[in-house]
Amino acid sequence: MSIWDITKNVLLLLAGLGCMMFGMQVLSDNLTKASGKKLRNALSRLTSNKFKGIFIGATVTALIHSSAATTVMVVGLVNSGILTLVQAMSIIMGANIGTTVTGLMLSLQSLPITQLFAALSFVGILMTLISKKPFVRIVANILIGFGLLFVGMAVMNSSMSGIAALPSVSGIFGKITNPLLLLILGALFTAIMQSSTTMTAILLVLATSGLINLQSAIYIVLGMNLGTCATSIIASIGANTNSVRAAMIHLSFNLIGTILFFCLLFITPLRHWLLNSVLFGNDTSKIAYSIAIFHVVFNLTTTLILFPFINPFVKVISKIIPDRKPKNEDEQLRLHYLDERFLATSSIAVGECKREICYMAERAYKNFALAMDCIIQVDLSPKTDFDRRENKINFLNKEIAKYLVKLSSSNISDEDEQVIATYYHAITDIERIGDYAENIMEYTQRLIDDGSKFSPAAIEELKAMFNNITNLYTTSIQAFNAQDLNALMQAEIYEETIDEAKIKLSDAHIERLEEKECTVENGTVFLALLNDLERIADHIFNVAKSIKEYTLPSQQKSQIISH
Repeated sequence: MSIWDITKNVLLLLAGLGCMMFGMQVLSDNLTKASGKKLRNALSRLTSNKFKGIFIGATVTALIHSSAATTVMVVGLVNSGILTLVQAMSIIMGANIGTTVTGLMLSLQSLPITQLFAALSFVGILMTLISKKPFVRIVANILIGFGLLFVGMAVMNSSMSGIAALPSVSGIFGKITNPLLLLILGALFTAIMQSSTTMTAILLVLATSGLINLQSAIYIVLGMNLGTCATSIIASIGANTNSVRAAMIHLSFNLIGTILFFCLLFITPLRHWLLNSVLFGNDTSKIAYSIAIFHVVFNLTTTLILFPFINPFVKVISKIIPDRKPKNEDEQLRLHYLDERFLATSSIAVGECKREICYMAERAYKNFALAMDCIIQVDLSPKTDFDRRENKINFLNKEIAKYLVKLSSSNISDEDEQVIATYYHAITDIERIGDYAENIMEYTQRLIDDGSKFSPAAIEELKAMFNNITNLYTTSIQAFNAQDLNALMQAEIYEETIDEAKIKLSDAHIERLEEKECTVENGTVFLALLNDLERIADHIFNVAKSIKEYTLPSQQKSQIISH
């Protein structure tokens, strides 16, 4: 074989690998789009049920075709305080099972009907030309990605067969037989590529080309399970203690399983049975299937062995990695739920944006409540806490907006794009609530400077107004967080009540001014305060009202009063 022929085969091998990786990405992205809301609901409803955690971990990994990506996402969820370590470990176990789906899928390339799978990419392209409907396009892209996956594998196999025929190449691979060296190579290359999917594809091509036998391949598979932990370890750098623990749980779980199987394979009768059983075969027509089956057996067995010890396992890891001293959450200028790790799975990131926005709203409401208490008591002693929380609100406003920009530029569904558009308005409304709370603190300072305070009647009116706004806030957040239309309608009633109360209280206070029951200075502050309270109510209701853009059919949106 000439140098030119070798070069062409190498270029075709790289082209096939690129096509396979692109197809996998397209398939993963569109499967995630199609099931985005279900993924969010599954994670939000996750309880201490370990079986459910394993199922969710396996399902998510099967959809995104990367146990490393799932584990990174778990590290982010633990960092946000959404998942406990017990829940995280069950999901990691499920992720290890779910990643075997990729190997099984890629092993189908050894079947004689591979050409039919590859032709699905053409069917998908035809569908995109015939229909422009979002759901049809998602299904079409799934078919395109699935087809390109097998086109890439076919090109890789074709080019590798020529390279494998070279005596120098086969000689090099023939010399690498040491089990420990094979394990290290599998771990090293997987860690470098940070993709067990890509490593699996390369391993299957090498095996079907006759360069690696089944015995060598299974040691590489064991190493791949260790190498995939590198991604989660890197992701835990700079995160909180529980995130580091989650990454260590992933590493420890895979390490125990790898050591166990590595030792068992040194038992000669067991190794011979494994390599010569009905499920396995060393010839090139069966070897891809055999490698995939071994991967399934390895992860299922490890999970079954370690499943009863999840709680003790978490306790041991928690003792090895002690807690850090926590800080006051309002002093920390950081995002509490959003994480760069979630951007790889946009449907999850959208759900976490909602959590972060609700957290920001809670900070704004706390400052509003504190400001109302200050003006009623004519006391600014809590101003330090107020200012610290206001800084947090401003920080969240900027950082959430930046995150939404990044999320918008990722591969998101049309529905999620519509949701994200409303989130920009929601954080602006919440930030304005904080600004009006600052106005109230300034009014308090004016009262202190004038040496005055509101009359008992005015204070009772303000307390009633505050209670109505609190009810509005509670129902608005319920509507926003749960897309609860009943809560939205109740919030609308509260908002209208506040508008009416503002008019009545303004008239009543003007009467008090005329009767000289209040000073002019007090009267000016009171009327300005009423105006700000009404504006606060409007912004709170705007947050709730935003859900109609993606919850109600277009013909029903007009039924919600615009403000």
